[in-house]
Amino acid sequence: MAYALFTPGSDVPDIPKFYGSDKLIHFGMFAGMVFLWSRVIRRKLPEKSKKTKKYFTNYLVLWIIIAIFTEYLQILVPGRSFDYLDIVTNILGGTIGTIIFVYLNKKGSILV
Repeated sequence: MAYALFTPGSDVPDIPKFYGSDKLIHFGMFAGMVFLWSRVIRRKLPEKSKKTKKYFTNYLVLWIIIAIFTEYLQILVPGRSFDYLDIVTNILGGTIGTIIFVYLNKKGSILV
């Protein structure tokens, strides 16, 4: 994800361009990354902590901060720009990734 977010604009691979395609990529990256990191962190927690709402709330707040911070850092990358809608999309993706993880965790899915 860091490679994709901080690659200079001239080195970004061509992607199919349609309205909102870059927002879809931001959403998917953050949803996927938050979901996968949730799996990793959940396995490291003691058993009694795995179902607490406090853990998932704190984790969601952390990803919101990361979503904002990474967008601000893009100002420093040549050919990349800052966009408030990217922040919103990053946060929505992270939120959806968290919601999916929490739902699957409650259901006892093998995916978590």
